[in-house]
Amino acid sequence: MKRLFCLLAVLAASAGFVSCESPIDGPEPETDQDYISVSQNGNTVTFKYTSGTHTYTLDEGEQTSTLTFSHFPSTLNEFKTLRERLLGKFRPGTVALCLLSFEMYRRNQSVGEQCVRLINTSANATITIPRLKEKLDQPYLVASYLNGATQSNNYTPNEPYVLTFLWNDNPNVVQGEYSSSYAGKVYHYYAVWNGDGKRDATVLSPDDGTEVIVHGCGNLVLGVPTVNGWTDTLK
Repeated sequence: MKRLFCLLAVLAASAGFVSCESPIDGPEPETDQDYISVSQNGNTVTFKYTSGTHTYTLDEGEQTSTLTFSHFPSTLNEFKTLRERLLGKFRPGTVALCLLSFEMYRRNQSVGEQCVRLINTSANATITIPRLKEKLDQPYLVASYLNGATQSNNYTPNEPYVLTFLWNDNPNVVQGEYSSSYAGKVYHYYAVWNGDGKRDATVLSPDDGTEVIVHGCGNLVLGVPTVNGWTDTLK
């Protein structure tokens, strides 16, 4: 039976409280301020900021899970909130966080690197960050994972955005294998990309009950077929 979780966030970029971090490259980091208030009604969590609304819905199933959302996170604080309140509690949600962190890295390397390190094992973050830098010449990498985006339409996604994840049922894969190095169980999921392609990623559920973390995502950061004339319309 599917479980539906909704996170409604209202975000703003107002004067003051501007991050003092300097980006490695690219534009200045965006405003990153704490939310004004937070409330919860059942499986809906609402964060109030000055203006603007970002909505995230995780629909988790035994074989197929989806994240439906209106915008990519604008700030490090929003990303952390998504992880703590919703996505980091679930294995497919953590695969979703992985792709969200990739897009944040594309937009701002300094903020994106913090997001990558937050959700990955230290070893995997060290491997992943240089690979992301190498893929900056393919700004449509994450767009290729969104529902409706294919090489034939220049990776133009449907809206609202949808990321789809499949339980890896490959008989050669051991689900729930124990990792003594990280004290937790490792699980395999596919992320759907380029329409009907599948790429494997692994996440780890720690024994101590803390947030799920990314264990391996090398396949997710592989290059995608090149397109010409891609228009960046991602919100």
